[in-house]
Amino acid sequence: MDTAENVWALEEGEVRRPGIAHIVALALFTGIGIVVGTFGSLAIPIGFVSAFWPGQAIQAVGSIWYGMWGGIAAFVFPLISNAMSGSAPLPVSLAYIPANFVQGMAAGWVFRQYKLHPSLKSGRDWWGFTLIGILAANAFGALWGTTVLRVFGLITADAHPVAWAGWFLGNSVASWVLGVLMLKFISPLVIKTKAFCKGYWA
Repeated sequence: MDTAENVWALEEGEVRRPGIAHIVALALFTGIGIVVGTFGSLAIPIGFVSAFWPGQAIQAVGSIWYGMWGGIAAFVFPLISNAMSGSAPLPVSLAYIPANFVQGMAAGWVFRQYKLHPSLKSGRDWWGFTLIGILAANAFGALWGTTVLRVFGLITADAHPVAWAGWFLGNSVASWVLGVLMLKFISPLVIKTKAFCKGYWA
């Protein structure tokens, strides 16, 4: 039976190790993130913030499916997409890494910690994804990111709250809409693959 407990539990005698499938998943998600992140940054830019950044959906879903591999992709692809779109200088993009990693891993952590189903089968699954994977992750990411912009002198103190709100809303709306679609319709396929990580690495 495909319950949340069974999705994350190892079967008797099952041994899972990192392998080529995880490297492929990392490369694939990084590539998708570059395309989606670059498009989002170019499509609806508001200064150094995007009003609708679908890259965050890739970050959140990646760690649910692929654990730490998704977390790595979560901070690698923004470096490239920011450079391609011109949305942030390299030093700023590097300073974003902690926020991107947290945004990428928050959902993966809560799903494993509380045995939530990647296909969002219950209200508990929805609440976990929404509260931690989206709201908490993006609140932190927006705070870190806008603080980085302020430290680098790219926004003023007066603009900080507005930039935070734009960052938070732009990431949250995109990640909820696209993330839910990905989890509902693609998770049933992903959890059957060797690349799906029941733990953080395999």
